[in-house]
Amino acid sequence: MAREEGTALKAYPQLSFLISVKGEKAMNYRIETKESFQVFGIEKMFQLNGVDTPAKLWKQSHANGEVKRLADNAGDLPAFLNQDYHKVDAVCSYKKTDEDHFPYMLSAFKGDSSKTDGYTSITIPAQTWAIFSSDPFTWDKFDETIETLYKRFFSEWLPTAGYEQVDGMEFEVTGVKDRIHFVELWFAVRKVA
Repeated sequence: MAREEGTALKAYPQLSFLISVKGEKAMNYRIETKESFQVFGIEKMFQLNGVDTPAKLWKQSHANGEVKRLADNAGDLPAFLNQDYHKVDAVCSYKKTDEDHFPYMLSAFKGDSSKTDGYTSITIPAQTWAIFSSDPFTWDKFDETIETLYKRFFSEWLPTAGYEQVDGMEFEVTGVKDRIHFVELWFAVRKVA
């Protein structure tokens, strides 16, 4: 069953004893191959270790109504997505830049009813994705939850999984089910030869 695409799996990274024990908690993930798809949204370039951050872009875009406008223009979510996802998410490192900068986009998945005029549109090529799901949380725990997922992906899963990240491309996808929030981090990956 584990070899079937889309099967939900758990990784128990190798235990190590230093000052703390790592790998003691299961990581919820699945590997999925997705055909090419399009996203559109509000794009900005960020400098690594700069004072301007994606968090500030989110805050500004919520305050000026851009996130709501993007959600309204997103239309229906495409059928290949979990219908519990929010309509506005984020994609990072989807194109080449100099090594001191990275692209980040508040994005919506393009569907048949999407209105993309006035937005940056990009095509995400067919990829294999390692998709890490959080446990359910209340929205005030969002920052802590997403930081923990990122940290565990890079420090626990990636070094031992037999995969490598493809060009740093990743999605931050959020959703709500039964009034409880969740986040998924999608990392483009390929098997290490």
